[in-house]
Amino acid sequence: AGRAEAALDLLGVAGAHPEIWSVGVRNPWRFSFDSANGDLWIGDVGQNEWEEIDLATAASGAGRGVNFGWSAMEGTHRRNDDQSPDGATGPIYEYPHGDDGCSVSGGVVYHGSAVPSLEGWYVFGDYCSGYVTALHATDGTLDGNVQLGNIVNVVSFGIGPDGALYALSVGRGTLYRI
Repeated sequence: AGRAEAALDLLGVAGAHPEIWSVGVRNPWRFSFDSANGDLWIGDVGQNEWEEIDLATAASGAGRGVNFGWSAMEGTHRRNDDQSPDGATGPIYEYPHGDDGCSVSGGVVYHGSAVPSLEGWYVFGDYCSGYVTALHATDGTLDGNVQLGNIVNVVSFGIGPDGALYALSVGRGTLYRI
């Protein structure tokens, strides 16, 4: 089998490159794999109205061959009528532009010891509002969300070698340990 044939098996698109893992994201501003179970989490910046968090569980292939819906959809909302939404996987979480923010900064799943109540929660933020939010999912279904606080112009999250959770703000030029 040639390169294009291998891609056809992955995405069902003739001539696609085999290194393409997923399609249908607009501007994935940070993605990460959960170190405990291999689930793929993506913070995908919307176009005009909706920000979204996508989740593809390891059990379902961790996003391999998944179409997350852009540009037919923006979050769970129809965006371009000339694009088919057939087979698209919707976000696990979305929020509108406005008071909640305007540009998602994808995060990480926390497995540290400093904040036991956050164990297994995905932590992300919004650049515009500064909101830092945690989501919890069981078997790919959202079953909890909580706003943790506010960090001005948050752009990235990371996990330190000791499991500590960090957030980076470009507005203040500060690295926060949560």
